[in-house]
Amino acid sequence: GMITLAFAGCGGSNTTNSNPIPLDQIPAELAKSFCAAEQACNPFFYAVAFENTDCVTQFTKQFQEASYNDIQVAVTGGTTKYDGNLARTCADAIGAGSCSVLDNNTPDSCQQALSGTVATGGDCSIDQECQGLARCDTSAGTCPGKCAPRASAGVACGNDSDCDLGLVCSPATSRCVAPAAEGAQCKGTVAGNCSAGLICVGNDDANKKPGTCMTAAETLAKHAGETCDLQNGPWCASGLSCVVQSLDAGGMLTSQCQSVASAGAQCGIGIPSDCPAGQYCPIDLPELVAKTYTANCSALPLENEACGPAIALQRCAANLVCDTTTTPAKPICVTPHELGDTCSDSSLCYSQNCVSGACAPASPCAK
Repeated sequence: GMITLAFAGCGGSNTTNSNPIPLDQIPAELAKSFCAAEQACNPFFYAVAFENTDCVTQFTKQFQEASYNDIQVAVTGGTTKYDGNLARTCADAIGAGSCSVLDNNTPDSCQQALSGTVATGGDCSIDQECQGLARCDTSAGTCPGKCAPRASAGVACGNDSDCDLGLVCSPATSRCVAPAAEGAQCKGTVAGNCSAGLICVGNDDANKKPGTCMTAAETLAKHAGETCDLQNGPWCASGLSCVVQSLDAGGMLTSQCQSVASAGAQCGIGIPSDCPAGQYCPIDLPELVAKTYTANCSALPLENEACGPAIALQRCAANLVCDTTTTPAKPICVTPHELGDTCSDSSLCYSQNCVSGACAPASPCAK
């Protein structure tokens, strides 16, 4: 899931820091910190997600377009006070905070770096204008929103920052929940997501069958030549790919751990990719069903080229996204769209928010 901007209000105190962050550098500095936390917390998913995309570039652009312009307006207008020294302390704490921070446990310094001046019940456009840990509630659908307490467990939410610290917004129920701990049930459309750093193993979301939260060490345990489970885990130790060997009539895959193919060499469908960065294994589902299990590693598709097959993890070259909604029959690779550009789906916007056919900031009441 994408990370919402960390800064929320709280009464600021001026601590001295020799390296304050200028307001216009918030997106880049926060992106660096979040990417460091993501990489330290879950190196397996980080390696898969950012094999062909630069994490810092992506999140800098996302923070900039989703929230930053509106924070700048609030600081200029005086509804939010900014402290660059506390912002540096916050960025350092996020970078070092690893998993806990990623479960909506924002450090105090982040809440104090942008301190809101609007009391509960007052008018707001974004969370950062509200005092303390309050959020800007825009659920009534009219603007401006109203500063309100964060939601407790079981209360409806739109994203993690709507929830009390330590709770996350369940993608299944859109209610605030504690993330599932090691050994607890996860996903299956009814259970919650695992705490950051844990991996949900064995879930079947289509049949509402939950999995179990496991550590990476338990999950990425198979060695070269051993059988792995590409769909549900366990997967393979670092440096190996869990690669499909065969598909039976019942749709069950047999997979095995093997070293990643070199550029242009024979490959299979694997997690992580069985090809080096910049390449993918061009096998689509009909070919897999027809018992084609190998191809040769090929360059990932460029802008305006047809996306790679839907069963591949990476479908486009670096920093491109696959547009499956504008022309669904012929998905193509595109550069994500800027604010105000036309869009057919939120995944195509840097801001991750497509409203009435145009890329929009995260807050519905953005200025």
